Amino acid sequence: MAGRPLIEWSLDVLLDAGCSPVVLVVPERNLDEARALFGQRESLVITAGGETRQDSVASGLEEVSSDVVVVHDGARPFISVGLVQAVIEAATEADGAIAAMPLDETLKRSVGDRIEATVDREDMWRAQTPQAFRTEVLREAHEKARAEGFIGTDDASLVERYGGTVKLVNGGRSNIKVTYPEDFALAEALVRGGLR
Repeated sequence: MAGRPLIEWSLDVLLDAGCSPVVLVVPERNLDEARALFGQRESLVITAGGETRQDSVASGLEEVSSDVVVVHDGARPFISVGLVQAVIEAATEADGAIAAMPLDETLKRSVGDRIEATVDREDMWRAQTPQAFRTEVLREAHEKARAEGFIGTDDASLVERYGGTVKLVNGGRSNIKVTYPEDFALAEALVRGGLR
């Protein structure tokens, strides 16, 4: 994005926010490439992930010894130091905290291409990253999930499943996830517009 690897945008912010070490988890086939691009950075550990997102986070957790850990998807390049610090602070008051946005669109439940019902959006949030957790709480949730064969959609879902409390921190509209081709176009436009 804007001539830089997408992940580099997040790495800079996490390092500026004081996260140390930052553990970059990549597919094993990309280890050499990641080391060539980022291996010279201080406070950065590069390690191989697993078959699923959950496996990759568990792999990264093996490199963490701090009391609080931040989990972030590199596909969200527009985080800020303030947002990272806000989820860390909120995680010290609970078992974890996530960046999220309250839903502001009407939700529909469907059967095929037909609407079955309109879903009440009050108290509904769209989860984002960064997410921060007490490290031991997240580690135990991953171990229980692995033993049970449970796959969560994010790390907060694991902590919630095993009785943990997770707080919400407003992540902001610009904290987009770059997944589809049109997302890259939007991200480039945001950069050109001076967002970062």
